[in-house]
Amino acid sequence: MRAFTHIRTMRTSTNVFAWHAHGWGLLMGPLRRWWVPSMALTACVALAGWWGIGAASEGLSNWLLVSWGGNAFAQKTLEWVIWAMLLVIKVKVTKYVVLVFMGPLFAEVSASAAAALGEPTKAFSWRQWLHEVVRGARAALLMAVLELTILVACWVLGLLVPVLSPVTLPLAWLVGAWVYGASAMDYVWERNGMGARAGLRASLARPWMALGLGVPFALWMSVPVLAWTVGPMMGGMLASASAAVALNGASDHQAVTV
Repeated sequence: MRAFTHIRTMRTSTNVFAWHAHGWGLLMGPLRRWWVPSMALTACVALAGWWGIGAASEGLSNWLLVSWGGNAFAQKTLEWVIWAMLLVIKVKVTKYVVLVFMGPLFAEVSASAAAALGEPTKAFSWRQWLHEVVRGARAALLMAVLELTILVACWVLGLLVPVLSPVTLPLAWLVGAWVYGASAMDYVWERNGMGARAGLRASLARPWMALGLGVPFALWMSVPVLAWTVGPMMGGMLASASAAVALNGASDHQAVTV
């Protein structure tokens, strides 16, 4: 295992703004070439999402009407109701669709940011790229399980003790924001040779850093229309570049702490 070559410690809240400001500066400078592929991939994710909702709602409504019967008006009404339900579900699952399908691009943005900061680069390899795609999917699955477990606990606690609902709802949102930040940090752990579980543990050891990196991404993804249009591009690229700034110089088993 490689030893540390450099450790940068940032402890105050102003560092969060510094990370994002530096990350945005990189995106407007040496990383600006990534805007076009990011726009294209975001458009594909958005179109696929809308098409998927329409196809699923039409298929489900047709199946229900065949089973239960109904006229054309009932069919159209039922189709819109199902569409609305699937839309709500889509807002919830968009996060992991974005993290899985746009993850390889965000990883390249993170690597380009690290290179711009002076870190050594590795030659491109399709085999390594495919390995990173699979590893990224595993990391997203681990974070999904962690987040859903905490969210279910929050929902159950809110139902059992309603007075705690004003606390559990914001807590659930903050957990989601942490996942976004941890995902951006995971691109750095990935480059340092850490597995999905080791990367998750490294992010769990730095909760405030992950939260600070993930809040802007979560804000972009909290607005339904933005969540599947410009949100993945703006939030994902900024989080990826900012995480590279925050963890610049980190090694395999240690990194900066906040």
